[in-house]
Amino acid sequence: MQIMLKIAIAICNGIYGIHKLFPVRNRIAMVSRQSSTLTLDMRLLKEELERQNPEVEILTLNRMIPPGLAGKIKYLWYMVTREMHVFATSRVVLLEGYCINASILHHRKELSIIQLWHALGVLKQFGYYAVGTEEGHSEALAKAMHMHENYEYAICSSEFCRPYYAKAFRMPESRIKVCPLPRTDLLTDREYRRRKREEIIRRYPELGKRPNVLYAPTFRNGEDITEHLNSLFEAFNYEEYNLIVKLHPVDRTGIHRDEIFECPEFTAMELFSLTDALITDYSSIIYEAATAEIPIYLYTFDLDRYLERRGFIIDFMKDIPLEKYRKPTELLERVYEDEKRRRAESAELHLDTSQSFIQKYVQPGTGNTRRLAEWVLQELAKSSKS
Repeated sequence: MQIMLKIAIAICNGIYGIHKLFPVRNRIAMVSRQSSTLTLDMRLLKEELERQNPEVEILTLNRMIPPGLAGKIKYLWYMVTREMHVFATSRVVLLEGYCINASILHHRKELSIIQLWHALGVLKQFGYYAVGTEEGHSEALAKAMHMHENYEYAICSSEFCRPYYAKAFRMPESRIKVCPLPRTDLLTDREYRRRKREEIIRRYPELGKRPNVLYAPTFRNGEDITEHLNSLFEAFNYEEYNLIVKLHPVDRTGIHRDEIFECPEFTAMELFSLTDALITDYSSIIYEAATAEIPIYLYTFDLDRYLERRGFIIDFMKDIPLEKYRKPTELLERVYEDEKRRRAESAELHLDTSQSFIQKYVQPGTGNTRRLAEWVLQELAKSSKS
């Protein structure tokens, strides 16, 4: 297996050598397999880069790895043609997750690859923390694939997170830059949330008539949680509350319930604009919700199993001071009780004292998109002089 991988990587670098015969452009490339369309972070950053420097060339590549053998063969062809060519002819490449071409190829010295990563804060294991776990790769495979190599820099959302990112990517802490992702600017933008709320209600009028509970669980690779989902769905009070469910983009679990809103046109973060309570589990969406001052409830029905399969970087029970519920009835009872209290007190959504942990994981403040764009343009200028 190791020999086959070495041969495949050598062939890829041979093909890449042909692409490197083409001239380098003064270009920033945004490469992502998180979505087949431009993600919110990349869109906000692209707009800000263009605002700060209208002359800059920005190219975006967005393609998820499709299921099935045929889909993967097409993706391989895309990797060795379009994606490789973009790496070979750009000065800065921005990533949102692991990218095979970023790690296995021998790049030009002047190419600056910056890992933005797609999640805020630190919670469950990722990168080299996940190596050797049931959901992660083996150490041998990670080494053979040069996992997370070749990054010039990576960004994280706070000083507290910096050493964890350094270990996850096996990089010096000095090359981990603190700057929360662009989407954090919108989480506290009241005007944006007002406009987005109106847009969603125009599409789904029922969401403007009752309190909205958003359920957004993390993705469990190879685990069937349909039974637990159904337990929550069957216990829910649809007469007094709306339930919106946003599964992970790669989760193929079908909902098949008319009373549940899935809102495929909107992301979970966009739905925050009308969310009265968030139910999740081990997802880093807790950092986004806490930043947006949305009450959070954790449905941790499989905590022991999750610890065994994946695990956390931090002490989940101690460092995340939110109530954890294994039974849907107890969870929902608390959600309804808190929501009725807030309504009775005519209280706006606010940051509960139990959610003050957010300031450790996401650096407070706005203007993150502007600062990140300024820094990326500086990297472009440095690369142009190399």
